[in-house]
Amino acid sequence: MTTLKKTYSRVVRGDHGFTFKLHYPICGFNLEINVNPVSELEFGTVIWDGALGLCQYFDEQKTNFSQKKVIELGAGTGMLGILIALLGAEVTITDKPSLLRQIQQNVSVNIPSSDTPRVKVRALSWGHDQILFPSDYDVIMGTDIVYAPESVPLILKTLQHLSNERTVIYLASTMSICPRVIASGYGALSEHFDSNLVHKYIDKDVHVYRLTRKKNTVGDRHDGGHVIRSTPAHTLNE
Repeated sequence: MTTLKKTYSRVVRGDHGFTFKLHYPICGFNLEINVNPVSELEFGTVIWDGALGLCQYFDEQKTNFSQKKVIELGAGTGMLGILIALLGAEVTITDKPSLLRQIQQNVSVNIPSSDTPRVKVRALSWGHDQILFPSDYDVIMGTDIVYAPESVPLILKTLQHLSNERTVIYLASTMSICPRVIASGYGALSEHFDSNLVHKYIDKDVHVYRLTRKKNTVGDRHDGGHVIRSTPAHTLNE
């Protein structure tokens, strides 16, 4: 599918400080995500198309996250991490401290109490405190996080610490936000990671990338570009 599914919203008043509830049917679940589009917290209080794109990609690929160890960067509302937890993963959902209350609220609404031990909500500042986290994640995810030139080296440093040779990284970006900056950012990441463009949602200009660490083998050569191919998402560790 090349078009994104729609969310369904309704206005609420005084519900833990949020102004909208978005309902998003995906993977057999009906996610209920509290958002506040008009907030001093800026970008992290809305659901971006990149998050919808990666959720839909995993749904279409029937990705198996059972017993996988996953971390999400720049989670915002936490919607993606919540979905992955519902699919059976052990998930750490991260963003800046000011957004953790919002994420925790959405976790409490969507995750059954019996499954909450598998979900952690933690602050992570790219390029600074990633050393407080392990490097044994099966999957790293991020949506619409590559959009500012100054953040790319910090994201790279964070990915390098969190990943290992078996880690699969999924990033989704709404290219129309700032096409040149985003393309340049992925170019910088592809110097250290093998990067494949695995899907496009044309209507919203969302690109989904799959990255893995490059092998530090003498004689290996890489062109630093992106290979467009259809890579099955359900084979996380090839």
